Amino acid sequence: MNKLPFFLLLALTIGCSSDPTPDTDTAKADLQKTLPGTWESVSLRVDINTANGTDTSYVFEVREEEWISRLGVKPVKTYYKLDNKYEQVFTSLTDTILSTSRGMWNVFGDTLMMVEPNATYHYEAGIENGLISLKARLDWDGDGEEDDDYLGVHRKISSATE
Repeated sequence: MNKLPFFLLLALTIGCSSDPTPDTDTAKADLQKTLPGTWESVSLRVDINTANGTDTSYVFEVREEEWISRLGVKPVKTYYKLDNKYEQVFTSLTDTILSTSRGMWNVFGDTLMMVEPNATYHYEAGIENGLISLKARLDWDGDGEEDDDYLGVHRKISSATE
């Protein structure tokens, strides 16, 4: 039996395959290391496509300087804990806690996964200049279609996780 085709195929497979992409490993390590702490929402943008099942599309955007005036609440704070748990706190302008969500977080390459009892979120995450951007396709308008493009930007305000 001629083993040459087998070894050529093996060499081609090894030559064309790559390690688990060092950039992805680096991104995961950076995100895993940088994430624990307290983060505050800076801005959000949602491109709402086929709003409520119609051909209508629009953009909902809130920049940092208009957060309070447009939303009437303080920026959302998210506490990422070292044990991979997180807590998001929504606070009124009078410091009353309006709601809290809790769950588990984990990093897979450049993806941040956040799991709550009734929902799981996957964000493409990027960290630059002390800010984290979280991108996802989700159902923002509640029309049953995950066709809306979300971008949230958050600033780390503390390394404390409580």
